[in-house]
Amino acid sequence: PVPNWQFKKFMDASGYRPKDAHNFLRDWVDGAPRKGWENKPVTWVSIEDARVYAKWAGKRLPHEWEWQYAAQGCDGRRYPWGNAWNPEAVPQPCVAREMRPPDDVDAHPQGASPFGVLDLAGNVWQWTDEYTDARMRAAILRGGSNFQPQTSHWYFPQAYRLGQHGKVLL
Repeated sequence: PVPNWQFKKFMDASGYRPKDAHNFLRDWVDGAPRKGWENKPVTWVSIEDARVYAKWAGKRLPHEWEWQYAAQGCDGRRYPWGNAWNPEAVPQPCVAREMRPPDDVDAHPQGASPFGVLDLAGNVWQWTDEYTDARMRAAILRGGSNFQPQTSHWYFPQAYRLGQHGKVLL
C-alpha cells in the first residue's frame, strides 16, 4: 500500500483533485494526513484516484492475477509468508464497534511475500485493475481489513445507542 506521506507528495506535485470528492481522503484533516498517520496506508481513494496516482509514480495498478502472484508466489502457499498462520505477520484483529486506524505500512515485516512485498493481508483493501469484457466491468479488491464485526450492529449502529437511563433507543 501507498503511505499517506507519499500520496500527499503526489497531491502537492500534481495538483490532483478527484472528479468525485465525496469521501475522498476522508481520514485526512485540512488536506493532509492526521498527525501520526504519515506512514499509514492511504485510504478512501477510488479506483480512478489509485490509477492516477500509479501513473504519476510511473506504475500501474496490478491485475488481480499479478496481485495474487505477488502474494502467493509459485509454491501454492496459503499466506504471503507461508502455510502456517502467523499473528505477527498481520495487524491484530479489531472486534470493537468502530474500526481502528490501519497499521503503518512497514509494521509487519514477518508478513512479507516470497518477493518481499508487505501488507498483502489484513491491513487495508487494495485495488487491482479492472476486468472488462463485452458485458461487464469489475475491479477486484485484495488484501483485506483487520476489522471483524462480531454482530450485525455495525449495519445499524444507531439501534444500539443508549438513552439517559441506559435503555436501548431504537
